[in-house]
Amino acid sequence: MNDFSDVIRTAIKMEQAGINFYHEAAQKVYHPFGKKMLLSFVEDEEKHIIALKNILTELKIFDFDRFLKEKTPREKIKAIFEEVKSGTKRKILAHSNELKVLKVGMEIELKSIEFYQSGLEKTQESHLKDFFKRLVEEEKEHYQMLQNTYSYLKDSRDWYLWEEKAILDG
Repeated sequence: MNDFSDVIRTAIKMEQAGINFYHEAAQKVYHPFGKKMLLSFVEDEEKHIIALKNILTELKIFDFDRFLKEKTPREKIKAIFEEVKSGTKRKILAHSNELKVLKVGMEIELKSIEFYQSGLEKTQESHLKDFFKRLVEEEKEHYQMLQNTYSYLKDSRDWYLWEEKAILDG
């Protein structure tokens, strides 16, 4: 268990680094959707830390079922995105620092996915496997949302063409 507790402690440090990054990034981003999305990631990472700390201190008592039934990042961000999407279809120019923030966020999420996948492979307990699978899924959702937002901010007209599956008349 000592080896596994080291994995959990490392995960807590990674999640805290993610919180710090997303808080700072949200202060630098001007676009309202980007800001809301980053702050929603802070909430997700805080939820992860609470779950990880509970696992570390009370492995047998942690309510895995409740954690696994909570809304996913994709479900939470969908409402925010719909609000922004319905509000504008014009080209939105992103500042270069916003695009950089999104790139760094994608790198952080890829490292988290890799780390939690490793934790998943190291544990034999089914409830911990389910927990790590959920973390992998949530971090993948964060990555996809960051990537999608990057595409949207880099070229919103092109994004609408592909996202809305527009038909081109020729």
